[in-house]
Amino acid sequence: MSKRIIALLVCLLICFSAMAGCSRGKIPVTAEDKGEQIIMYLSENVYDLDPTRAYVNEATRSVVSLLFDTLFVLDEKGKVQNSLAKEYSVKEDPNADEYYMYIELADTNWSDNTPVTADDVVFAWKRVLSFKDSYNTAALLFDIKNARAYNEGEVSKDDIGLTADGKTVTIQFEKPIDYDQFILNLTSLALAPLREDKVGGSKSDDWAKKPGTMVTSGPFKLSRISFTNKSGTRYDDFNYTESTKVGGETIYDTSVKTESQRFREQLVTNFVLERNAYYYRNSEKDKMLDVSVTPYRIIVDCSMSDEDIKEAYDNGTILYMNDIPVSLRDDYKDQAIVKDSLSTSVCYFNQNAEIDGEKLFAIKEVRQALSMAIDRNAIKEALVFAEVADGLVAPGMFDTNSHKSLFRDVASGSYKYLGKNIDEAKKLLKSAGVDASDYSFELTVTAYDESHKLIAEMIVDAWCELGFDVEIKLRGTIANNDYYKPTDSIPTDICDDLYAEDLRDGKFEVILLDLVAPSVDPFSVLAPFALQFSGSGMDMSVADNYELTPHITGYNSEEYNSLIEAIYNEKNTANRSANLHKAEEILMEDMPVMPIVYNKTAYMINDGLKLNNGIGGNKWTSYYGAESLKKMTVKNFDDYVAKVASFIESKFDTYKEDPLSYFGSDSYSVLTFEEFKEESSNYAYFFKPRAKK
Repeated sequence: MSKRIIALLVCLLICFSAMAGCSRGKIPVTAEDKGEQIIMYLSENVYDLDPTRAYVNEATRSVVSLLFDTLFVLDEKGKVQNSLAKEYSVKEDPNADEYYMYIELADTNWSDNTPVTADDVVFAWKRVLSFKDSYNTAALLFDIKNARAYNEGEVSKDDIGLTADGKTVTIQFEKPIDYDQFILNLTSLALAPLREDKVGGSKSDDWAKKPGTMVTSGPFKLSRISFTNKSGTRYDDFNYTESTKVGGETIYDTSVKTESQRFREQLVTNFVLERNAYYYRNSEKDKMLDVSVTPYRIIVDCSMSDEDIKEAYDNGTILYMNDIPVSLRDDYKDQAIVKDSLSTSVCYFNQNAEIDGEKLFAIKEVRQALSMAIDRNAIKEALVFAEVADGLVAPGMFDTNSHKSLFRDVASGSYKYLGKNIDEAKKLLKSAGVDASDYSFELTVTAYDESHKLIAEMIVDAWCELGFDVEIKLRGTIANNDYYKPTDSIPTDICDDLYAEDLRDGKFEVILLDLVAPSVDPFSVLAPFALQFSGSGMDMSVADNYELTPHITGYNSEEYNSLIEAIYNEKNTANRSANLHKAEEILMEDMPVMPIVYNKTAYMINDGLKLNNGIGGNKWTSYYGAESLKKMTVKNFDDYVAKVASFIESKFDTYKEDPLSYFGSDSYSVLTFEEFKEESSNYAYFFKPRAKK
């Protein structure tokens, strides 16, 4: 869970819908002023907008969904609708043992005005399937001919049953499948089309961190991102790239170091998103393309205090607030609209981690005991907008392939090890011959998520009560220090998220994360814990090594592997339900992953926002809330601009003393207010004279 990024989701979509046209007065457009601008006030930082990596933090998923479109989406009623896909058809020839699907793409462009093509789909899907990288969403594509074989290193990527021809994607399957289920899989952001010329090779992991190296297919694009490294915090980094000068030439050593280096923390202060002017528009036919987009720009401030956010919301400067700050949740709990987010806060236990000379978390009873020590209800109460986790699969996920039957509604009872019982937990440790006082370990937590830090503090207290010596290990962000092959340099205008790197590399003992569902199919959450569906990259440092790699936790159960295989082979989706529930039961018995709470999306709508479609009618989830948020408009934009200008002016003297806390730049500390109004790249817009058309 993040602090406030999901507020961006709604406010950006406010802007998206406002394009439809309002009768209110509008600002004359010049070359410098292409439309209305809106400021959002957030404190959560977003560092990597790669859609294939948007599943360990609820906030990231929400922002990425605004930047990248998928072939299909779920609407507010839970029904699949076309998005980038214009239409699709299926052709079967059982006599020839041939089974095909053809997907025709709609006419739309990337944010640099390049058409979205079938090649972009094929590239993105083959990237997800790569056996050299770790994408646990690979199983979503395993029905495609040779997709699974490629993921297991048995065939070339050219053998995968995917071909591109202009706007047409041709998909060949191994055998007849549930085609509706496959289309449901294609609603996943992890399968969004990507441009090969921008993403590059498998090791170009930083392409989605700054405007100059990324293009987007959704309604918005990243326009600007600003950083500060004024924090005194430093972090160890084991994966840095060392550079040396040899004869005037810079040489980069890309090998992994055995000793870490410490680096200063770097944080995002603000970022700006603009409308993708080419999203379902033809620039050749519409010469007034840019000026027709209103609002044109979204300014996202990541550094306001909770008190200032509350003041801004209460006076109408913030029109929508979502994922409400923890300190404000009691204030707004009776007013907020709360929905499921298809996300569960969990802990992964690293079964390969050496804890005081022993693989402590490889002992099932230890994992069970640690789970039973947690007071999930207390955590729920502290978070306000959360629900006690009585399983792993979050509320809102389908039981089969329809929103009419939900997994949690069908699930029976609760699981023993998800209830608090300290006495029973101590008995489990004793039965395993474990003296808790003999062990010390760390719980890794992202440093920029206040909800996660709150959860971690309560978990650590519970585990210390069992007798373990447990500390929180905060992992934050630093200026990038890794070699970037496309530019033969080390770009420092992006951040390395050390928490994300630790999670991907398995460099943790226990780690807290949001397990965000890649799709509404529970198989997408359950399958990665099986060896053959983990999506974990193979160790290619050993020649000719094609051994499958278990889930990042190290969990590898033959019983579970066989069950997931049976679920995968059952192509009648209605017949999978019982086994899906059995799979969750096994995980909740073995406890390689410990559910804590189901995350909730809680949001507030201010009076200044006009809702044209009766938002809130979506009863089952907010996962695909974008479809229900497109018809929103600011009631009186001129009044809104005046409120923003007044708010900034009232705060100027205070924030000038510490400009990074709000304005995001040290340079503002030497400006007068009149100079600031002219020179601020983000805020000058709100002080310009405006006239109605």
